[in-house]
Amino acid sequence: MAKSGKKNNNASSKPVSKPQPVSKPQPTATGTAHTAVSGAAGLFTIRNLCIILGLVSFVVYFNTIWNGFVMDDVMVLKENRMVLKGMSAVPELLTTPHMRGYLIIPNDLYRPLSLVMFAIEYQLFGLSPAAHHFFNILTFAGCSIMLFLFLNKFFDGARIGLAFLAALIFAVHPVHTEVVANIKSRDELMCFFFGFWSLNLFMNYMKDGKMLQLLLGTLMFYLSIISKETVIAFVGIIPILFFIYKNGDRKRAMFISGATLLAFAIFMGVRSSVLNAYDANNPAANVEFIDNALSGAPDFPVTAIQVFCTKVVVMGHYLKLMFFPYPLVSTYSYNAIPFADFSSIGFWLSLLANAALIYFMVTRFMKDRKDPWAFGIMFYFATIFLFSNFPFLMGAELAERFAFFASAGTCLLMALAIEKWVLKGLAQHVAQLNTGKVLTVLVPLCLVYGGWAIARNAEWKDNITLYKADVKRSPNDTRLYHNVGSALAEEVYEQETDSLKKLEIDNEALTYLRRGAEIYPGYADLYVEMARIYDRKKIYDSAIKYNTLALKLNPINFTANNNLGSVLLTAGRYREAIPYFMLAMQYNPNFKYAYINVARCYQQLQKYDSAIINFRKLLEFEPDNIDVYTEIGTGHFMQQHYDSAAYYYSIVAKAKPDDPNIVNNIGAVLLNQQKYAEAVPYFQKAVAINPSYFNGYTNLARAYYFSGQYQAAIETINKEIQLDQQQAVKDIPYIALCYQKMGNMAEARRYEAIAKQYYANFTLE
Repeated sequence: MAKSGKKNNNASSKPVSKPQPVSKPQPTATGTAHTAVSGAAGLFTIRNLCIILGLVSFVVYFNTIWNGFVMDDVMVLKENRMVLKGMSAVPELLTTPHMRGYLIIPNDLYRPLSLVMFAIEYQLFGLSPAAHHFFNILTFAGCSIMLFLFLNKFFDGARIGLAFLAALIFAVHPVHTEVVANIKSRDELMCFFFGFWSLNLFMNYMKDGKMLQLLLGTLMFYLSIISKETVIAFVGIIPILFFIYKNGDRKRAMFISGATLLAFAIFMGVRSSVLNAYDANNPAANVEFIDNALSGAPDFPVTAIQVFCTKVVVMGHYLKLMFFPYPLVSTYSYNAIPFADFSSIGFWLSLLANAALIYFMVTRFMKDRKDPWAFGIMFYFATIFLFSNFPFLMGAELAERFAFFASAGTCLLMALAIEKWVLKGLAQHVAQLNTGKVLTVLVPLCLVYGGWAIARNAEWKDNITLYKADVKRSPNDTRLYHNVGSALAEEVYEQETDSLKKLEIDNEALTYLRRGAEIYPGYADLYVEMARIYDRKKIYDSAIKYNTLALKLNPINFTANNNLGSVLLTAGRYREAIPYFMLAMQYNPNFKYAYINVARCYQQLQKYDSAIINFRKLLEFEPDNIDVYTEIGTGHFMQQHYDSAAYYYSIVAKAKPDDPNIVNNIGAVLLNQQKYAEAVPYFQKAVAINPSYFNGYTNLARAYYFSGQYQAAIETINKEIQLDQQQAVKDIPYIALCYQKMGNMAEARRYEAIAKQYYANFTLE
């Protein structure tokens, strides 16, 4: 044992006849560090234990590698126009609101770091779900390791077995599946990783007093908070940790607390500056009822008693998930957790459980200010309280990702329980865990937790797999029915090639959507999806009906505005459609489909300038969309801006050199510029690529005629007649003109008569 430097008041100057008993060390957070271990314990170095935790993390979550993009991955990665610029977007990502690359909202957040990582990964690996999932697993492994290192420092290395046990439970805990399996939740992973890295550095500073450790710890805390705001809880945890539990130097504790507050103040300043610059800092913006039913709705008023009691029930759900993580579901929208009141048994069970835990914490803390049980409970409540809806309403009534930080506290409690009631002594070495009693508890726990996590990971394979699994476990959740219906109608439908099966998929989707509407008729997105399906079925009256109903419930629903416009566009009601597309763009300027739809309306109305403007706007989202360049070229062509048309067509030709349409279009530009001889090779190439390409023959015949190649023109028109007599009628007079130019008036007159006869025949038909 290391010497404390204090005089032993029990020592005697007289010799004693027998050795004095050595007092058993007390289980406090500041036990004496052991400098050496023996036997099997010597194999378990800090480095080796970190490797084990990393390997366990990979084993539990490796099957997520085969998963695709799910849920909000679309918003932060797959369709985020900033992230898809790659590394060049990093400065922009650091200075814009979180969701700006996908949509514009009035109460946005500032979380740039995960988006920066996604942009770098996209630059290196493209849209590879496997690569992004790999980095999620890697970051989670880092979280498990950082938690272990922190707990080992917390106990001054005296209870390394306990620290490892807590981190091991954390690594296999199923409640983390949403955070790891959902690429979007990289923000939560990075927040935890950098947050606990900062605690480790602050621990080092408290021990060694090196200013570099303080500065690096502050930097890590800042990186944590720009990943996600969850780490704000550390502003309260850090003073408790360093003024009470690790209070070796009060001055250093003050520096650590001050540095944390400084980093937090800088973050708030940067956040306000960025959000205000984009008018996205409106904390008064309403939380929608479908996201968090505690907010209430005009058609569903909620009393203050119901709100309070339901918040307490939510806290009970979080506590249950900490120890019994079943069932796990991807969303908790309206009616997943029914409203409670003072007569609800769930309210009283939750209130008693949480109150008992708080009472246990207070009594333990009053007895021993360094009690680790009290710290674990304090950490749990400090981190989960942010998401309890008590300080403010969250964007979701409950979410498993919100429990990620808090689980570190309960994993410590589970490890302490195993140490106390199974090991019945301090877990000073990892080798002590290798006993029959401990393994009897630990092995089943890890197998059940780890097995359930692996099974749950497989359900995150894609949206339809996830939502169908979840709706069975949470059959009263409105949003889950919408999610299943949408996944069927938008993803499964697109992958199916059999027309009858497509019809079955649409009907199945409508069944789920109607069930969701029965639970909550005020959910506009259900009707938007129904309208989309009816539009596809060409039942336009129903499509208009349900889009109109959705807009009545939510006038700023940009998808409903766009889709209603699309129905009108399909019906040829272009002028009526345009205002809806304009509203869709107003409510979400990043909604690219509105731009292409309104551009097509302007095309049909022959307002080519307006069409070109909107097609160019679409290129900001899809710079590699070659078809858009074709549309812009055609807009210029129709306005007789032939040089501009040729420019855009040439861009398309580089990407699609063997596309007969684009080759024909370039020839058409030259034909209209009266560069007939130059146009001929393009039309020749077009019909060579596609020998049945009628428009190519038409243009080639005219190019031959105007360039004086009359015999070639006649032969080409005869090929047209062979392909389609009805379409060829308009070109037969050119045969007469060719013979006239060649001085053969008899043939010229004969073909004039043939042309008249053809016209008469097809007119009668």
